[in-house]
Amino acid sequence: MSPYRPSSPQWRKPSPLGFGVAVDAVSNVAAPLLAGFAVAAIGVVAADSDKFRWPGPVLLFLTLAALLFVTCVQFGFHARRHLYSYADITAWWTEEEVRDRRDLLREEQNHDFELWDAWRRRTYVTYSGGLIMLWLGVSLVLVPPTPGTSLDTPFRWAAAAVAACAAVGEAVWSTYPSIRRRVRRRRLLRGDA
Repeated sequence: MSPYRPSSPQWRKPSPLGFGVAVDAVSNVAAPLLAGFAVAAIGVVAADSDKFRWPGPVLLFLTLAALLFVTCVQFGFHARRHLYSYADITAWWTEEEVRDRRDLLREEQNHDFELWDAWRRRTYVTYSGGLIMLWLGVSLVLVPPTPGTSLDTPFRWAAAAVAACAAVGEAVWSTYPSIRRRVRRRRLLRGDA
C-alpha cells in the first residue's frame, strides 16, 4: 500500500461493545415504562388537583417527562436502524459480494455509525431530561397539600427533598461526562495537560 494513499475506513463499533444494547434497553423498555407512569400520574393529579399544593407545576413537569420519554423512544428507533456490524453485513451479502464491495460497505457502515451516534446522543439527552422532569414532578406531588402540623408533614417534606435531590443528581450525572471532556479538551489545546 502506498504511503500517500488514504487507508480504507475501518469497521466501526460502539465502545463499550454493549453500548448499542444499552441504548436499545433505554429506548425500548425504560422510556416507554416511565412515559406510561408519567401519563398515569397526570391522570391522578388532574382528577384530584385539590389534593395537591401546586397541581399546575406538577402537571407541567409530568407532561414534559412523558413528552421526553416518548421522544426518547422515537430517537432510539432512529438510532437502531443505523447500528449494524460486519456479521450483519455477511448475513445479508454473500462472501463474494462483500469481497467485491468491501471498501464501499465499510464507508457506508462508517456513515451509518455516525448517524447512530448522533441519534444515540439525542436518545440519551431526552431520557435524562425525562428523568429530571419526572423527579421534579414527583417532588412536587410529595409536598404536603396544605401547611399544617400533621405528623406526616415533615416526612412528606423530606420525601419531596429526596425526589428533588434525585432530579439534581440525574442532572449532574448526565452532564458530568460531557463537561469533563470539554474541560480536558480545553486543557489539551492550551497545553496544560
